[in-house]
Amino acid sequence: MSAIFGIIFTSPPKSDSAFAAMQQAMAHRAKDGKGTYHDTRAFLATYQLITSVRQHNELLPYQEDEYVITCDSRLDNQSNIISLLGLPHKNHEIADACLILKLYRKYGSNCTDYLVGEFAFVIWNKETRTIFAATDHMGFRSFYYYYNGQAFVFASEIKGITAANQTPKRFDRNNTVNKFMVNFDGGTYDADIKQLPAATRLTWQCDEPHSIGLYKYWQLKKQGRYAFTNDSDWAACMRELIINAVNKRLDTDKPVGISLSGGLDSSFLAGILATELQKKNKPLYTISNVLSPDYTGTQKDERYYMELMGKKYPNIQQEFIDFSDGSGPFTNLVDTFERLEVLAYPFIYTDKRLFETASQKGIGLFFNGFGGDFAMSYKGDGLIYDQLKAGQLRAAFKSLAFIAADNKISFLQAFRTCILDNSFARKLYEPILPYLRLERQALLSKELAPLAAGKVAFGATASVKKRLATIINTGTLGGMLFSTQKKLSASYGIESTVPLLDKNLMEFFMDIPPEQFLVNNWQRSLMRRAMEGFVPKEIQWRKDKKPFVLDFTEKFIQSHTYIDAVLQDASYERSRQALHINRFKTLYGAILEGKRNNTDCRIAAWAVELVAYLHWLEAKDYFYKKV
Repeated sequence: MSAIFGIIFTSPPKSDSAFAAMQQAMAHRAKDGKGTYHDTRAFLATYQLITSVRQHNELLPYQEDEYVITCDSRLDNQSNIISLLGLPHKNHEIADACLILKLYRKYGSNCTDYLVGEFAFVIWNKETRTIFAATDHMGFRSFYYYYNGQAFVFASEIKGITAANQTPKRFDRNNTVNKFMVNFDGGTYDADIKQLPAATRLTWQCDEPHSIGLYKYWQLKKQGRYAFTNDSDWAACMRELIINAVNKRLDTDKPVGISLSGGLDSSFLAGILATELQKKNKPLYTISNVLSPDYTGTQKDERYYMELMGKKYPNIQQEFIDFSDGSGPFTNLVDTFERLEVLAYPFIYTDKRLFETASQKGIGLFFNGFGGDFAMSYKGDGLIYDQLKAGQLRAAFKSLAFIAADNKISFLQAFRTCILDNSFARKLYEPILPYLRLERQALLSKELAPLAAGKVAFGATASVKKRLATIINTGTLGGMLFSTQKKLSASYGIESTVPLLDKNLMEFFMDIPPEQFLVNNWQRSLMRRAMEGFVPKEIQWRKDKKPFVLDFTEKFIQSHTYIDAVLQDASYERSRQALHINRFKTLYGAILEGKRNNTDCRIAAWAVELVAYLHWLEAKDYFYKKV
């Protein structure tokens, strides 16, 4: 994952000092080389992280006549593009940037209709003095921008823009609330710096002030492309699509790794990767989070299932990591914020350890099974509401009875979770839920809580498919999760990839009948059937999956010294005004007394991190509250 950045002035600047400052701020991203372009108005740059074999001979920024392009991309349909353009060359001879530019020259802004893969790019026309930029369908690659009437500034990281010293540094408290609620609004902590959402085109005319135009070129929706009459065909199609999603990301000569949790998703991917890499006589490195040898609590880790994968595939080389060194959710938060530039999720310390370990092993491409729960290995309980809406009463009743028995809950509890929480009825009681359960919104101050009303993007909706479409089409999945994960991995010189959220798989999910997820009364049935042969039976049909992050509650409680400092130290006084302190203390006290679960600890940790995040921003002259 390379980094791109640049600045285009409306009139020739007196010096290149702003661009020089941007280069310094982005220097950490030039892992495998860098390239720059400049003319009288424009300065463009690409700082490379090479993980694809096609990138080795790619010279960026790329110039062709009056056009210049800088891009961060991995195209999956090079062969199709080459045929479409009538080019005689083989795939590996033509760089992605060249193909994108040629498509733009032929189809204009509609060029994005012919691109498949991950990309963020900017094309500068030095004759017409216009900019065209775009992000991929899912928002895998981040793109930030700013315009003040004198200059258009863009970068893969916010720090690249702030370094140009063009913004007035206005803090955006609404965006911070949205981040806390896991909701994407296209903004950043700087009220004037925006993030280009997924599947969006941007145009700008240098000679026309305030002429920025945004256009959404794709939306995830049901297309009716997939229709099968038997269960086995649905499973076979999913299997083929997942294998393709993995293979098109394997165009690398770097060592390959994966975060292996022992669950269905990561194990299936590990099986595919190990199979493909064995054909090339290459190893697959797996890195797994386990409990430390001196752990004395009641939890158990997934080492048994992880080792089953190692026994099945001889080319798997396993590495187990733990946190016996005392690190936890608040370890080195300043370093975390510097890498991510956003309010991080509470489990980020585990991802940092994964990437640190992967970097030490020289891994260049790192897979994970993130996103399976959203779609491909969805449990199926939320889809019962879809059955009910479709008039399939008998099927819905049967599914409810199974969910209740399988999860050892009452039928009424299953009805509330699967039906009420996914229906219009939720709107009646949703406003009071945060205060009854002391969830995120309830922990915000009286001043900020109203800004959070109705902004839980990952909350229940009337349809699971609608929820997936919403978090993708609004840019939430890309803006909040992909960009965070990829920025973190890139800071360690690693390309992180999530094949289970591939665009083709998402479109497939929209066509899957609800009953496919509960065939033969097995939750996650479709994924289980699709992975046949790739994982041991013990994993394929297991029901006892443990949390990905183990002993989190213990780690949270062990961090009491840090939490107490956030609650009491004078240096945090301004930042902690973002919280409703009394409610937080009530939740914190209940956790210390053992009266709350892992989810409550995660919410409390997020609240502590919010204060630390605002404190970090204060050092950058972005103040939550003026004094």
